[in-house]
Amino acid sequence: MNNFSLDNTLVIMDEFTKRLQAIDQDKLRSYLRASQAPCYESTLLNLAFPEMEISRAEPLTLYQHHFLLFHVLYRLQDEFYKEGQYLFVHFMRTILVTYPEDGQCRFFEELLGRFCKVACRSGRSYCDFHAKLIGDTALEELSIKYFYLDAQNFYKLNAETAKAFIAGTWEILSHYDDYRKSFAILGIPETADLHIIKKRFKHLAKEYHPDRGAQSREKFHEINNAYQLLIRVHSMMKAFQVEEPIS
Repeated sequence: MNNFSLDNTLVIMDEFTKRLQAIDQDKLRSYLRASQAPCYESTLLNLAFPEMEISRAEPLTLYQHHFLLFHVLYRLQDEFYKEGQYLFVHFMRTILVTYPEDGQCRFFEELLGRFCKVACRSGRSYCDFHAKLIGDTALEELSIKYFYLDAQNFYKLNAETAKAFIAGTWEILSHYDDYRKSFAILGIPETADLHIIKKRFKHLAKEYHPDRGAQSREKFHEINNAYQLLIRVHSMMKAFQVEEPIS
């Protein structure tokens, strides 16, 4: 049994490696270095896989190409780090920027595509304001990165679950402003997982319970709509989610 499992792993890794080696990483490097503005994933997919027709691809094919691209991008992120540059990886705004000088805040403001750069206290990497925000956000980003660096996750989805993943992605794209606003309404980072979303909603629902009056009722509706949108997207992308109870 152990030999069988090992053989299967080797087959998976061989196929993944074969597809990975077909990507022209030099072309991606050159594009990222030259680009002055954030770019969409679709642009990078066309560079990495010029033979693929994105609009006609099956969901599983899209997922696998998406995974391969992000695997490469996160490897390039480590490579660029050694050169003093930060590759921010995102499906709508991937961009390469130079790290701030020592003594300047290294919090990356993704909507602006730049670092904070406010002066920090001696020996610190973040300003006082961003030091309070960086903990959970950094951990979530690290978790996402290592998901894509694990080659076995290339086969995480099948045809059915890939369809749900793509549906969730399109839900985000078609309601992206509302999606981002929902996180802001709940007061949590966009990297928050399902457990954090539920926990935060529970806290706010108690604070703004409808029975407390018209003002609370109006605020509760806003919070509930934001919560329901995030839950809907997460349920569509449930192949990536681990359900946890609210504590």
